[in-house]
Amino acid sequence: MSLTKRPPTLKMAPPGLHVVKRQARISKNGIKYFVKAHLRKNRGKKIVLLPENLLYLYWHGDQEYPNLGKVKGYGEFPELDSVIQFWLNFWKEQGLKFPDDLDPFLIKTIIAIESRFRAAVRTNLPGSSATGLMQVTNTTRKDLNGKSEDSQYNLKNNYLDLEMSDFTDPVINIAAGIRWLSYKFTKPKTGAKKNLFNKLKGYYYWNDDGEAYAHKVLNLYNDSIVERLRKRP
Repeated sequence: MSLTKRPPTLKMAPPGLHVVKRQARISKNGIKYFVKAHLRKNRGKKIVLLPENLLYLYWHGDQEYPNLGKVKGYGEFPELDSVIQFWLNFWKEQGLKFPDDLDPFLIKTIIAIESRFRAAVRTNLPGSSATGLMQVTNTTRKDLNGKSEDSQYNLKNNYLDLEMSDFTDPVINIAAGIRWLSYKFTKPKTGAKKNLFNKLKGYYYWNDDGEAYAHKVLNLYNDSIVERLRKRP
């Protein structure tokens, strides 16, 4: 069963617009009637991508990307390969920075470790709200919208306005997860260098065990590459 499915047309909207759901209204004569779902222009000067915008961008964009291959110990999940590559390319085109040695397959490895490719999974760690393929948390959700409880972590651009329920959709989850990877790369902890290893440490901050997590991701990534090379004819 595929993890990705194209949503109905009125679940998507180009950036700058939002979906207004079917609504019940009362006329001046007291007659109840319904207004069909439709698109409406966003208000405010702040440029924000909503869930319907993320879905529109992906499902109306280029989805023809090469197969990334299998993460060792997991299924292949080829339907996610185009999602990963689309969003990595998209965020780079918006001017966001990533480590030079970050490749799409490494992101697929992160997904394997974070969720075992279970799109709707929610963490069982006490006190954590991590949800979906890249285990996006409610704290991260607020940071991505520029509404962090600690203003030093607020984004300055490329905001995402999402609800926790949105993160069970693979397209939205991966869009947010990769956006967060860029942020963690450009905002390392004080004194830490901007490199791939520290970016991986920053992505996982549960109990400050980021170093072990970074080693785990890189080890699985390298083991997967070796396994792939061994299986070549």
